[in-house]
Amino acid sequence: MIFSRLHAPRAIRRARLVLASVVLASAALLAPAGAAAQGMGGDPTLAQTLFEEGRRLMEAKSYAEACPKLAESQRLRPGTGTLLNLALCNEGLGRTATAWGQFKEALFASKKEGNAAREAFAQEHINALEPRLSKIQLVAEGTPGLLVRIDGYDIPAAALGTPIPIDPGSHQVEATASGYSVWSTTVQVGESADLKAISVPKLDPAPPAKTTAAPRGPAAGGDAGGGAGGGGGLRTAGFVIGGAGAAVLGVGAVFGILAAGQAGDAEKDAALCPGKQCSPLGRAEIDAAETKALVSTIGIGVGVAAIGAGAILVLTSGRSGPEGASAAGARPGRVQARVVPLIGPDGGGVGVLGAF
Repeated sequence: MIFSRLHAPRAIRRARLVLASVVLASAALLAPAGAAAQGMGGDPTLAQTLFEEGRRLMEAKSYAEACPKLAESQRLRPGTGTLLNLALCNEGLGRTATAWGQFKEALFASKKEGNAAREAFAQEHINALEPRLSKIQLVAEGTPGLLVRIDGYDIPAAALGTPIPIDPGSHQVEATASGYSVWSTTVQVGESADLKAISVPKLDPAPPAKTTAAPRGPAAGGDAGGGAGGGGGLRTAGFVIGGAGAAVLGVGAVFGILAAGQAGDAEKDAALCPGKQCSPLGRAEIDAAETKALVSTIGIGVGVAAIGAGAILVLTSGRSGPEGASAAGARPGRVQARVVPLIGPDGGGVGVLGAF
């Protein structure tokens, strides 16, 4: 147990130790009874058990284990004796501000109860703790609706600027206000008579919420089909169509070569076309050659037309960048074009329809 260390003769100190023992013994016996006499609720058996276990741990200087048990006993069955023991436990744990406040509360309760021994015991520890109290002083600039917290506990506006007793150790200070960014800092408070002055700055306005811009369309000043973007699309389509036309043109040329060769072979073969009069088998060879010739004709026509259509698309979409964009912006509407196949009895091809 921790007692106040006052400069006094050994006999006086011994007398104080006797007084402390008497006070604590009476606390152990009277704490639950006092609460019951006041009609307080709670589990008296559990409260007494926690009180006795907390006292045993405190006598063994296991303050970290003793304090929670005494605190729970006080919550279940509040009593001045239990409160005095809890204050002693926190004092032993180094929580000087907490212990000082609990001794103050026990002092007032002892005066009300008329218990002079407890009153003297509480006052002695208050006098010993007060010179050692560390404090924190919060000064805040004018932010409307400012709320300051220390370790999550709200600090009343009236307490700002006043040195507040605080337990030694690390503490988190946070300031918030509606519409402003959160400000926070960590302060390390010394063990004895330390004063930390914390200046809370004027909070910065919170950044506006990010919004996703709607895609621009013709009504908003964009041009989905013209300008640099539309020209690029038409140019790409022109290259694709032109490339496909070149491929189809190549296929048509191959079929034309095969058709010419097959028909020539049939006419030269005496067995198939004796005397230029073809047999049914020879006629079939010539018909197959004519079919290949038709495919060749259509393929060549489609290929040539596709190459031409691709060239038109590339040429009409060639203006890109600032100049092309200006020209596109000067024209109402947008460039529209589509490629359609053209197939007839004697051949085929493709055509480009639209406005440029």
